[in-house]
Amino acid sequence: LDIRVGRIISCERHPDAESLYVEKIDVGEPEPRTIVSGLVKYVPLEAMQDRMVMVICNLKPRNMRGIKSHGMLLAASDEPHLVVEPLAPPPGAKAGERVW
Repeated sequence: LDIRVGRIISCERHPDAESLYVEKIDVGEPEPRTIVSGLVKYVPLEAMQDRMVMVICNLKPRNMRGIKSHGMLLAASDEPHLVVEPLAPPPGAKAGERVW
């Protein structure tokens, strides 16, 4: 797995899916990656902006309701799946650093 630190540059609601966000994430490449995540009902939009996150970068791009997602934002939840939070990188980590 290619797991890297990323910084969400922009985040908006998916135009065709109520439960999805479309994020532009800096993972240390020349262009930010577009990643679609299902965190709308767990994390407010304002809390996603400029957030440091962990991203799986070596997944095959996947079409999610018409938008191609180029990775996966990692998140963790409690057992009943009521609280879901994106995984935070180690303190001081920079966008693009490989974690695994």
